[in-house]
Amino acid sequence: MKIAFAGKGGSGKSTTSALFTRYMNAVQNRNVLAIDADVNMNLSGLLGVEVAMDKLMANPDVADVIRNYIKGTNTRVADISKFLPTTPPGEGSNLVRSVDDAALAPYSVRINDAPSLNLMSVGTYDKGGIGQTCYHSHLFVAENLLSHIALDNDNDWVVCDMVAGTDAFAYSMHLQFDAIVLIAEPTPESAEVCRLYMELARESGIDGLIHLVANKIEDESDIDFIVKATGLTPIAVLPHTSSLKKLRQRGDAITTEFVTGEMAAAMEKIMLAASKPALSAHDRMAMLYALHMKLNEKKWVQQGYGDVMSQIDPDFKITKVA
Repeated sequence: MKIAFAGKGGSGKSTTSALFTRYMNAVQNRNVLAIDADVNMNLSGLLGVEVAMDKLMANPDVADVIRNYIKGTNTRVADISKFLPTTPPGEGSNLVRSVDDAALAPYSVRINDAPSLNLMSVGTYDKGGIGQTCYHSHLFVAENLLSHIALDNDNDWVVCDMVAGTDAFAYSMHLQFDAIVLIAEPTPESAEVCRLYMELARESGIDGLIHLVANKIEDESDIDFIVKATGLTPIAVLPHTSSLKKLRQRGDAITTEFVTGEMAAAMEKIMLAASKPALSAHDRMAMLYALHMKLNEKKWVQQGYGDVMSQIDPDFKITKVA
């Protein structure tokens, strides 16, 4: 399964990503690949590790290695410079079949061995790119990797801390997951982001993949506010936890002690909702193809990449390998 956590910056999506990662790994005994796709790179600290600059996915050398690997012998992609964020896998592509794929190991931080827990980070702006780059371009390699992840083992999970706000709809990030957990805190600003997110999700046809989770809840009035302001009913409620706030103020990492009791029950609800995706991988691949065709019409694509329609392999199907 591939699950992402989204929401307004400051709503608690990174913290919830870390809590869910710990829950799946330590409580449910699942192998987890955590991916930090947020420009603020908070997930590593929340999980108690550091990611070296030379391991970041947006590092050009790392991006080249990842793209070379997933390209494999796919002749529909002329070379790795022709990867767009919507470039789909095809015949000859190397698919990531396990969260412990050896090709990703050099760019992952190992947090736990059995069950395995690895972290990859996209990265943030570098000094040389200030005023010249857009974070969406940093996400391209993450989108390429995610579209080529096809896990064979149901015990393997990918957990992604998504870019904040509605930026996931810029290209293909919103199509990469079996479930997207939308975090809402009881504030007008957070609710507005959730409303806009759902509006874009409906327009793009993925609204069935969205699950609202109420966060930082102190009483019933907070839940009532979120329901009224967003028009959505939360699948789970996360309480305001002062001990968690104090832990982060000290710079300490989130550990398994925080995924017990009420918090564990909420994480289980998220897991169960994500385990029943409203869209199949085949459906999402068809939507990726449509988005790729739409992107192919853009002038900057034609000028920089040429016609990329041939990257779509209509006969390609992702199947599990026993």
